[in-house]
Amino acid sequence: MDINKYTPTGIIDKKHLVSLASYAEEDIYEILHKAREIAIRLSAGEKLTFLKNKYVTLLTKRSFARSRIAFETAVHKLDGFPMISTMHGSELETIINDKLTIEAIAGYGINAIVVQTAEAGDAEKIEKSVNIPIINANSKSGPCEALSALMTVWKKKGRLSGLKLAMIGDPAVYADSFIYAFANCGFDITVICPESKNPPEEIINHCNQYGELIICQNIEDGIKGADVVFVSDDGLDFRYTLDSVALNYAKPDAIVLHTLPVSDSSVSEDVVSSPQFVALEEAMHLPEIEMAVLALLIGKQKNVY
Repeated sequence: MDINKYTPTGIIDKKHLVSLASYAEEDIYEILHKAREIAIRLSAGEKLTFLKNKYVTLLTKRSFARSRIAFETAVHKLDGFPMISTMHGSELETIINDKLTIEAIAGYGINAIVVQTAEAGDAEKIEKSVNIPIINANSKSGPCEALSALMTVWKKKGRLSGLKLAMIGDPAVYADSFIYAFANCGFDITVICPESKNPPEEIINHCNQYGELIICQNIEDGIKGADVVFVSDDGLDFRYTLDSVALNYAKPDAIVLHTLPVSDSSVSEDVVSSPQFVALEEAMHLPEIEMAVLALLIGKQKNVY
């Protein structure tokens, strides 16, 4: 399906955004179109009130982080009330694993809980405990980051379906959202990783329903002819560092996606300084995506107080 020919309804039949495994192409397009609409309306000076009198709490271990600032900005711009709960690791883990505490927090009039931890399973645990929307805001591999990457590709390439994507890194880190996001939107995907880290059969079979998924151990072979290159910053050895020599195997107008910050082990300095590296633009789309998700999941709720 062509995203440019898709007519958004402004509605998604989902309660949570924990991963993109259960999000169909139409659900993803709804979020991307809503993000674009919100960006246009805000740039025109319009005041948006999708979250008027709505309370959204963020559970996080970090007192300062790019994704935390994006979340707080997103809630404010939609006229909502962001509530930040910063806790030490053990304290946050105790709360996440305590069903009654989570139920109590949800019962205080909170309209949604955003979970910013390193483990996707944390958001899944909370999802099973409460009856309000749960959003996974993992800053490296969560669904909001994956949707920001899709938004960047749409802006840069003018389309989504039919593009060739090379994904470098450990699929265990990024698969739950990034592979599903790209596969569901019709990308042909090559996963580049050591054989010992191949994605599970479940993901391979899912992707092959929508396009082609190839697994490759050699970075030059895997990147060959790619329109888009995604790099996961997950500590693989130097054979999986994207440098300008490897990038030359992609198409001349290929773009490189990455969730900030960047380490030398994932992308070389010459690639980071090139116009093909669009991680900053990708990061700038994150608040737009979070506003779209909040508007679609929470904006429809009726206030009862």
